[in-house]
Amino acid sequence: LSFSRAVLFLVVRNQRVSWFIPTEIQQTMLIISIRTRYLDDQINSVLRQERNTDQQQLVIVGAGLDARVFRMQSLLNSTGTTTFEIDFPNMLVAKREIFAASGFSYKDIMSKERGYTVRHVESDLTVPNLWREELIRQGFDPSQRTVWLIEGFTGYLTNPELDIFLKTLTKLSAQSSVLLSTWIESDSPTKTSMHRSFANDPSSIVEPFGWSEIDVQSVHSAGDRMGRKGGSDHFTMSCHEKKM
Repeated sequence: LSFSRAVLFLVVRNQRVSWFIPTEIQQTMLIISIRTRYLDDQINSVLRQERNTDQQQLVIVGAGLDARVFRMQSLLNSTGTTTFEIDFPNMLVAKREIFAASGFSYKDIMSKERGYTVRHVESDLTVPNLWREELIRQGFDPSQRTVWLIEGFTGYLTNPELDIFLKTLTKLSAQSSVLLSTWIESDSPTKTSMHRSFANDPSSIVEPFGWSEIDVQSVHSAGDRMGRKGGSDHFTMSCHEKKM
């Protein structure tokens, strides 16, 4: 944790830290930075679209230490977006403690005075009825347009678990909801024993559930467009919209 805080401090202060980071970790950081920028841009674009409601929802699946509720706070507030972060109970408890120790308090953004615009959904995502019921209990409205963010998550589910997860998610999604996902390909040299499902064509996986492709890019091609060379062709990012 102390090392992570030191790196975070240096990055925030715009200091170069590459001199003491191994090459393979630098590559991972590059991939994550490109992926993060792509997803941030998509979230920004989708939430700012003209719509027929003043309320919309962002669900961050397997939220971990995702910091978007702080980084994108102005966007989320200005677009009337309620954010739900889903993860294991112990993970979310630890997250609140870590962020508080770093100067970012969840108490400020989860308070009644702020309208509970950020809510934590403590559940196991491999148990569909459990996380679905807890999400709704925390105020999620299936009739509202939702942006689903599934970053660094799909590869850790088995194919049957992924199918059940997508089926559950789709049933909770109103028309024009958006699914933002990241995927690892089967021939990726960086896959590990923890990766249990792969996608060389994300659209072939989500379209049967009623999602239409808006954009699919490899980290490599997205990085080229951002002027960030050296991204991987083995990681893919996708944006799909619910049409049915």
